[in-house]
Amino acid sequence: MNVLMLALEHPQEPKSGIGVHLNRLISYLKPYINITVCTPKRQMFSYAQFEDFIADANFTMIQHVLSCNERVDLIHAHDDMTAPAAHDLKQRLGLPLAVTIHGLESERKKVCQEAPHPYRLQTERLLIEAADELIVLSSFMKRSLDKAARKNITVIPSPASMEEEKGEIQRSMMRGRFLFSFGRFVPEKGFAQLLKVFALLRRRQPDLHLVLAGEGPSRSSCEKLASALNLAERVLFLPVLHRRDIRAFLSHCEMAVFPSVYEPFGLAAQESMEQGVLTAVSPSGGFCDFALHGKTAYTIDFTRTQEAADLLDRLLKDRERARRIKEAGREQVLKQHHPRLLMTSYLQLYERIMNNSVIH
Repeated sequence: MNVLMLALEHPQEPKSGIGVHLNRLISYLKPYINITVCTPKRQMFSYAQFEDFIADANFTMIQHVLSCNERVDLIHAHDDMTAPAAHDLKQRLGLPLAVTIHGLESERKKVCQEAPHPYRLQTERLLIEAADELIVLSSFMKRSLDKAARKNITVIPSPASMEEEKGEIQRSMMRGRFLFSFGRFVPEKGFAQLLKVFALLRRRQPDLHLVLAGEGPSRSSCEKLASALNLAERVLFLPVLHRRDIRAFLSHCEMAVFPSVYEPFGLAAQESMEQGVLTAVSPSGGFCDFALHGKTAYTIDFTRTQEAADLLDRLLKDRERARRIKEAGREQVLKQHHPRLLMTSYLQLYERIMNNSVIH
């Protein structure tokens, strides 16, 4: 079987959860099928209008695929921003189309009380309508899409990394006891709310630090908020880290904390739990499939600032309970998200799409 994958982010240079997911998915599928990945040229930098970037990126992908004389049996598109290329290539090549919806821009903006970009709404709808079958990473996303699409929707979680190699933490970055979180600095990740909770928690645990790793448009405002809360000496902001360095920080932290208000899957929480780290997440989103409160992780409503700080204080002091939950969390992720199990699901899905496709 020959599968063409379309994505805006190159899997060998992941910059977000989609890139990390693709990197793992492709590496695990390659022993069983032939995969060709098509992404835009890397020298594409900035455009005056968002629509111009999407148009140019998709045109580039279409031209590249059409210029290659390689056999393709199925197209697998990732993210709505590949919609124009996915739709066009499906029609031109007469191939079935599988689509992974990693998140809905309309839902993401809603929880942040922002207006979604009109063009993103169009690409979302175009990709959903063009798909022969939809794939999502969580039951949360399936419920969201059930409202928007009358299509067969299959839930296949992102595979666990199965990696143990850790980097070295530089002495200048070392903190005593610390909470750790990482991801893109965007409003839906909830880092600003985490800082407010941490400011209260520090009154109970004055030796505790907070380490935040990542980049994004909200980072500057979070740094200013940390200073305003008198946390400048207690919060360490780091750039995007290599996965092995993330594992190094996870191995030393007291707890990994992910306060997202919109999370289609929860790759960072999955990675933390896989490493056997005590993990706290917000009580909604894709987390809920594997982060079970009081069993494999803790769910905390970070919008209730004082209650969240009080709960974190109690949890950090209960060492025996933490040990049990860390072990259970690791077992849950390795069992539920083991690559061997998920690759079987993908191969069966691809076969079904090809067999059912009228086009093919």
